[in-house]
Amino acid sequence: MKPLRIIVWLLIVGGILAVGIGGCAALVMLGPKAPKSAPERRLEKVEVVAAELTTARISIESQGEVEAQRRTQLSAEVPGKVVSVTSRLEAGEVFREGDLLLALEDADYQAALANAQAALEDARLALEVELARAEQARRDWGKLGVSREPNDLVLRKPQLASARARITASEAAVEKALRDLERTEIRAPYGCRIERTMVDLGAVIAPGAPLVEVVSLGAVEVRLPLSLEDYGYLQRDDDGTVTGTVTARARIGGEEFEWTGRLVRSEEIVDAATQSIPVVAQFGAGGETPPPVGIFLEAAIAGREVADVVVVDRAAMVSPGEVLVVNADNRIAFRKVKVVRTEPETVLVSEGLAPGDLILTTALSTPVSNMEVEIVGGAGEGEPPGDASPVSKQPSL
Repeated sequence: MKPLRIIVWLLIVGGILAVGIGGCAALVMLGPKAPKSAPERRLEKVEVVAAELTTARISIESQGEVEAQRRTQLSAEVPGKVVSVTSRLEAGEVFREGDLLLALEDADYQAALANAQAALEDARLALEVELARAEQARRDWGKLGVSREPNDLVLRKPQLASARARITASEAAVEKALRDLERTEIRAPYGCRIERTMVDLGAVIAPGAPLVEVVSLGAVEVRLPLSLEDYGYLQRDDDGTVTGTVTARARIGGEEFEWTGRLVRSEEIVDAATQSIPVVAQFGAGGETPPPVGIFLEAAIAGREVADVVVVDRAAMVSPGEVLVVNADNRIAFRKVKVVRTEPETVLVSEGLAPGDLILTTALSTPVSNMEVEIVGGAGEGEPPGDASPVSKQPSL
């Protein structure tokens, strides 16, 4: 009896569940349907700049060390003992032209000068004696009443020539003794700064021994190596001499300093190892403060101008020789361009871009040709490409 009752209860419960499920299905199928909304389109937001033909001046980068225009190693010309040294003979001290730096013992040179002067007086006396003898010989010949002219030996002309030669030699000896005496004093050859000293009081030195190394004051020079390509972009005068403003920078004590100079010459010789040509820039020629000797500078040379180019930020280049542009219906396209010159921050393009073309400056992770974008900044926002305002600029020097 019990199994029959269980079966009946199961059938009742199953019927109730079937009725419930069927009712829910009927409500879903027969009830009102919610309208389907179209999926929202999300476009990449980008910025653009308008291409503009312009004339740009090339900026040429290089580096170099500041050098003095003149550097001289003063050496001894005569031997001797150092008996006097100026108290300021230290590295960094400044001297005017002709200032005494050090002196050698000069007693022997004073004696040599006195001997040379005495020898000169003896030679002069000997000449006077020979002149008197020659005059006496002429008178004696006249007293003889001989009609022919006396010969040179009678008139003592060879003796006179020898006496005059001794005077010339003695005068030269005096001049040498004076020079040797002057050489015992080592003086500044020009307005200079001491770079290093190699001698001190009491030292005995030989001719040619280095004593002091000095560098000139005032204008300084920087040797700047350039690649062959960069060298071709330099400005030149009518006579072919390189020229152009040079702006140099260096950091000293956490602060950046800047100096302005000019190119003054080119060495015109290609370094075979580096295939570069050094040019020389000069700073401080107009009296302004030059950079210190020995410091390393980053330099920018103002080169010649290039006409009819578009200046594009380097960040806008998706690959060498290729940029992205946005067309009239806001779709991007890859554009091949001809790059004339690559600057540190910009690229000069001569072909491939027309005035008014919108250049994409926003970096896209995966740009695809014909992809639609939304312009949100830069030239061209809300405007057709032909009405975009030029925003290109010349590269800064």
